[in-house]
Amino acid sequence: MNTLELKGGMTEMIANVENKELLQHLYEAVSDIISQNTNDSIQLSPQQEAQLNADIEASLIPENLVEHKVALEKMSRWLKR
Repeated sequence: MNTLELKGGMTEMIANVENKELLQHLYEAVSDIISQNTNDSIQLSPQQEAQLNADIEASLIPENLVEHKVALEKMSRWLKR
């Protein structure tokens, strides 16, 4: 089986489970396995975490958003520097 087939098979199996306790157990087990096998173990300082949370909150305000086309233009100019 390739990766896509494995993911699809797992999704189908989990979709058929109705037992909430079993689903919670599966969720915790998969979360543990994934967290142990990722290289994304960056520790943020309390200040960095607070700033990240503030930025996430700010991104929920429609006035702070930039149209996709405008963002691409800005990134294009930045990448040319």
